Amino acid sequence: MGPRRKSTKTQLASGGAANPYRLEEPKDYINELSHEVLCHIFRYLPMQDIMCMECLSRKLREAVTLYLRVVKVVDLCASRWWEYMPSGFTDCSFLMLLKKMPDLEQLYGLHPRYLERRRVRGYEAFSIPGVLEALQACPNLLGVETSHLELVEAIWNYMPQVHILGKFRNRNGAFPIPPENKLTIPIAAKIQTLHLVGVNVPEIPCVSMLRHLYLKWVRLTKPQPFKDFLCVSLRTFVMRNCAGPTNSLKYVPLVTGLASARNLEQLELVRVPFLGGLIQHVVEDSWRSGGFRNLHTIVFGACKNALEVDLGYLIITAARRLHEVRIQPSLTKDGVFSALKMAELEFPQFETLHLGYVDEFLLQCKMSHSELVKYGLADVIENPGIITDIGMKAVNEVFSSIKYLVIYNCPHLHNPHKWITDHSRWSRLVDLTLVRCHAIKLESFSQFIELLPSLEFISLDQMFREPPKVSPLNSTMITRLDSWPLN
Repeated sequence: MGPRRKSTKTQLASGGAANPYRLEEPKDYINELSHEVLCHIFRYLPMQDIMCMECLSRKLREAVTLYLRVVKVVDLCASRWWEYMPSGFTDCSFLMLLKKMPDLEQLYGLHPRYLERRRVRGYEAFSIPGVLEALQACPNLLGVETSHLELVEAIWNYMPQVHILGKFRNRNGAFPIPPENKLTIPIAAKIQTLHLVGVNVPEIPCVSMLRHLYLKWVRLTKPQPFKDFLCVSLRTFVMRNCAGPTNSLKYVPLVTGLASARNLEQLELVRVPFLGGLIQHVVEDSWRSGGFRNLHTIVFGACKNALEVDLGYLIITAARRLHEVRIQPSLTKDGVFSALKMAELEFPQFETLHLGYVDEFLLQCKMSHSELVKYGLADVIENPGIITDIGMKAVNEVFSSIKYLVIYNCPHLHNPHKWITDHSRWSRLVDLTLVRCHAIKLESFSQFIELLPSLEFISLDQMFREPPKVSPLNSTMITRLDSWPLN
């Protein structure tokens, strides 16, 4: 046997040539960056990722500490307002986090999935008192974004100087309204947008900063919930299917308060039993000082006592800025549009008209009418709109620049080609939706379509079907056309 060869390890140890295929360790570029550069990078990362970096290296931990020391705006949900904040927080850990941010001014994304109402001795939990303690540890805190009903009420009570940022939307709304969902709104509440769904509220007070108020499935528990209502900065007011007073007179302060909001742009009233003729009188008293003149959206749906003059006065007052009108079936009649035609108004910005408007909740709800009334909603039964071809011709002449037209359950329409006149041809109409207008004749509809030069979309649902014939021997009269079978 020949002499034994030296191993490769021995050769490398004695200064032999290195293996060319050996991989060098990757260079750590992150730790070579300065603290200032790392802090600048952290501005574009979610807070959860920033906190995870504390465990990677000593330099990153130092950079995170420096960043938190000077940060002024923090978002716990990474700008995704519909999500919940990271789970796993306790009172102690949340307090430790906010103590690292002495200059914090705005805290967004405070959307906990669950909060204990009280602290429990010997149990590490995430509670409302713990969150308040952590917030109070930030001396420069100006505003907080949250969606938790009890937490926002606690902030109003114990930290009244703090603003509620963004749009407050509670996330546990439902119908029937859960009894545990409660909110008391103080007069000094610093909030601009309040969107409540399925909440018990004693009253709507005078909130000077409030700009947008959405009430859906809200139960107003006090006998006179609008007694002190006055929101002069209000731009949007939406009240849909709320359980409030049954006495129409108790809605007088609501309408007069809305008239004082000179910048009101959107008004939606669905199943609100205000006094018939009330809006007409309030408009007469306030239009000279700017009441309702900036409206661009008007919605009336299932308002039991609403009169044609209420709707007409609003439309006339807001003619210059009006974009959209949705009209409930009881007001979808010839007289409304004949009167508007006689007023000889111009609607330069008008685009959308919905005739026979019925709220989606009422269309999709499986509860009976008696059940809805039992849960506090106004006692309203909607019949089909009674507008005829004559009224539609007036609609064409009044709203000549319309772009979007929806007609729902108007059984007295027959010949749509007669809606068009030589003076007005709806040259800008691009979207047409007809639902349950079974009496419209197919031949006339074909002629009508040919007269619309800009039409792009047509939606037809439950159309061109004959209504059931009533036997002359049957003495029972059919009064509800919307109850006809569709086969």
